[in-house]
Amino acid sequence: MTEQVVIEAEDGVLTARFNRPEKKNALTQAMYRAVTEAIARVEREPALKVLVITGTGDMFTSGNDVGDFLTAPPDSESSPVVAFLAKLSSTDIPIIAAVNGRAVGVGTTLLMHCEKVYAVDSALFNTPFINLAVVPEAGSSLLMPKFLGYQRAARMLVFGEAIDAQTARDCGLVSELTTSDALMSTVMDDARRIAKLPKKAMRNAKRLMRAQDEALDARMAREMEDFGAALAAPEAQEAMQAFLEKRPADFSKVEG
Repeated sequence: MTEQVVIEAEDGVLTARFNRPEKKNALTQAMYRAVTEAIARVEREPALKVLVITGTGDMFTSGNDVGDFLTAPPDSESSPVVAFLAKLSSTDIPIIAAVNGRAVGVGTTLLMHCEKVYAVDSALFNTPFINLAVVPEAGSSLLMPKFLGYQRAARMLVFGEAIDAQTARDCGLVSELTTSDALMSTVMDDARRIAKLPKKAMRNAKRLMRAQDEALDARMAREMEDFGAALAAPEAQEAMQAFLEKRPADFSKVEG
């Protein structure tokens, strides 16, 4: 069976690559566990200094695998999704994202926990939680208005609108744009440079910077509580069943 997340270590850099191109790199419980472990590995191994997250093919990730998500909803702290978001938001290791294509849902919200985000100039960023009748996650209801501005965040979180790569670069969601051919060479050159920096000092600096977001854990807990409630509601069940059946969702029979 093909590895759903390919892990590679080289020159102080650990790379975690989503590897389900036939499923648009939709994230499964196993994939969440693999990336959580990748973060923990960089934390504990002195020779590793930085984590790079990217995808295979022309899609960064299409977000959660809806079928897998319905089978194992995030209903406790032991859920791989919850564990991943907790580790992502609390870790003090530097993380670089190499967005090789469209980033949907958590594919966009995880970027706000990265220190650098490189993206191909054809990338699109979309957080269509509203289309599945659920609420934002990964602290995005707090972080997106703060970092992207309220109205842009509302467009993405309330109305499900996408933004293109240049807009993402202009508002600070993306650090640098590249061509598809140059993405990984550019990212790895930078990651190797970062891997030569003192690990303890980088971790201390990131920890200090994160101290201003002391309400983040509380917000994420509230989001997950609301997310779980929304997931169990008829609207989300209809939305996700429609997705699996490749038909338009009909909320008229479940709302009101």
